[in-house]
Amino acid sequence: MKLRSQISASELGDLYQLLDRKLDGVGLNSQPEVAIKLLEISRNKNAQLADYAKLIRNDQAVSGRVLRLANSAFFAQRRPVTTIDRACVVLGTDRLKAVSLGFHLSRACQTGGDKEYSRKIWGESLYRACLGAQLAKVAAPGLVSEAFVIGLMMDAGLPIMTSLLKDEFRSLRDQKLSPGRQARVEYDTLPFTHVDVMTALMHKWKLPELLVKPIELHHTKPPETRKDDPLSRLHRVAYVVGLIELDSSGEGVKPVNETTPGVKTAQRILTMTDGELEATVTASVNEYSLTSEMFKEIADGLTNLDELMDTVQRSLVEAVDSVIEADLVSGEEGKPIERLVFQGRSLELSCDEDGLATVYLVDSQGTRLVSHRFVPAQARLQEICEALGLEAAAPAELDKLQQSVRRLAA
Repeated sequence: MKLRSQISASELGDLYQLLDRKLDGVGLNSQPEVAIKLLEISRNKNAQLADYAKLIRNDQAVSGRVLRLANSAFFAQRRPVTTIDRACVVLGTDRLKAVSLGFHLSRACQTGGDKEYSRKIWGESLYRACLGAQLAKVAAPGLVSEAFVIGLMMDAGLPIMTSLLKDEFRSLRDQKLSPGRQARVEYDTLPFTHVDVMTALMHKWKLPELLVKPIELHHTKPPETRKDDPLSRLHRVAYVVGLIELDSSGEGVKPVNETTPGVKTAQRILTMTDGELEATVTASVNEYSLTSEMFKEIADGLTNLDELMDTVQRSLVEAVDSVIEADLVSGEEGKPIERLVFQGRSLELSCDEDGLATVYLVDSQGTRLVSHRFVPAQARLQEICEALGLEAAAPAELDKLQQSVRRLAA
């Protein structure tokens, strides 16, 4: 198989079809029925709490957990909550939808692979879900439950990668790279990435684009030109949540240090104040402490929650993954960027620190879709076109591209 970095845009459909077949062989639920029904209810603007209660009441797997959650000290009910209807009222629509849908999707993702690694990833993912939900209250109002599910599922492909690629992936994961670095190494050295796996699985389950796209793009920096549609808001939340470097086996998170770039990425992308960010992190840790009981069958808990609160806040402000920022942020730190319209499509070219260059195919929203790395002095223009899934170009078009490559290499 080709490496993921060598696959053109026109070949992505074939890759997802291949992954669809592979996923059939690792014991995943072909389509989590309860989760799909929950999504159907949530898309109905006229849906009431009673509709959720009816579905959950008939599902033993989640009904007991919902009752325990409603009876927790967090909600301080004067009388015990003994019915699902009352539990739904206590929890509220957003929390109820988020934890119920998240529980069923996560359970459907369980594989027969490395259970210890799987529990570790799900423990970290549950915190990402809680953080995403709290960030959404400020940055994406009305999309809290969607942000929870996106945070929970963005790394769900990692345990599945172990089942699909076995030792080839184990050797990579054992390096304990930061999230962005691991995504980059997967892209450069493996036939597909954990994001590809989740994209294929979400399409297999026919999940809505509002969930699929932010997960698919969570390692792609949002465009500088802000859009306020729901998809763009969730993309920004997903990107920030995906930056945090968690470690469920140790201190909760790996602390930042003096070499970490201090560019306040979370606040810039989500336009949050210091006070809002601090309050959000505090609320996310509290929500995680509350929600983790519901997922304890499949997830190991993060430790040292007091330390988690402080270091996550600093990570959100300071800890920008250097690889993702270096590859995906245009024009920062004097890095030369060449932009051109080629065959009616937008391209961006940049030089990397290792002397290689990267060309990106960019959509109308500024999102980088496909990339190809090459040596500027040895650039083969038709090879670049093929890697990006572009048609054979006329001489005049190739000359434009050649000039951009030369300027980049100068």
